[in-house]
Amino acid sequence: MKQAELPPQIRSQLPKLDVGGSVYSKNPASRYLILNGQVFRENAEVAKDLTLEQIHLRSAVFRFKDYRYSIEY
Repeated sequence: MKQAELPPQIRSQLPKLDVGGSVYSKNPASRYLILNGQVFRENAEVAKDLTLEQIHLRSAVFRFKDYRYSIEY
């Protein structure tokens, strides 16, 4: 599910995320995403109730509460 497809009441609760860059590798341990000026790896808690689950080449998958969604960058 894309972020825009989330229910409006959930979208309104999401923290603002500014993607500053990323590194994708076939090796998951080498992947990272820069959000709001901080470096995060897969399965990291980005904000309250928000987890970065996966980093792909030009997208990332997050879990917010019980909702899983992706963003493209």
